[in-house]
Amino acid sequence: MFRKFLNPDNALMITMNQVTDCIFLSLFWLLGCFPVVTLGASSAALYDAVVHGYRRGDKHPWQRFLKTFRGNLKAGLLPSLVFLAVFAGLARVLIQVWNAAVAGTVSWMLFSGAALTGVVLLGVLSVLFPVLSRFENSFAGLLKNTVLLALANLPRTLVLGLVNAAAIFLCVRYVFPLFFLPALAALIGSLLLEPMFKPYMEDAAA
Repeated sequence: MFRKFLNPDNALMITMNQVTDCIFLSLFWLLGCFPVVTLGASSAALYDAVVHGYRRGDKHPWQRFLKTFRGNLKAGLLPSLVFLAVFAGLARVLIQVWNAAVAGTVSWMLFSGAALTGVVLLGVLSVLFPVLSRFENSFAGLLKNTVLLALANLPRTLVLGLVNAAAIFLCVRYVFPLFFLPALAALIGSLLLEPMFKPYMEDAAA
């Protein structure tokens, strides 16, 4: 019975391994983001590792993470700066509009419109690094293809923005979700993104 319990094909062991991988990948992502400018490489590596580890059943997804991180380290520098600049500007505007709405100087309808726009922009930003992990592009091509792909799949982009907005809020508000939520959010995001990528990956394979 004990041998059966330790069998790697046991459902319980599979679940435990998946939980462990989720924690390790989230921590790897967090460590990879510490230099800030490596945010892009770390996020691309997290997405790639999650897709191969959870959706394709590859073993040792953390090895995949390290390989993809190294491969995208240089290519991810400029996209990281773009992401940080847009995200910082977006956060600043939303905070200002929120404060103005609380003070009564602008309407809550205006804040709602700004929040919706912010979620869409976050959704577009959330497509950036998965595209980096799955396709080879120049910097200009990466930005162009990200925007076109996100706008062509606007409902999915909106949901993706909501998922990542919720993940960011929970991680900032409670901190401890940082130990598992980055990988979980990437997994949820892959359910939205992989169908968007599939036609172009089939064309590339052909």
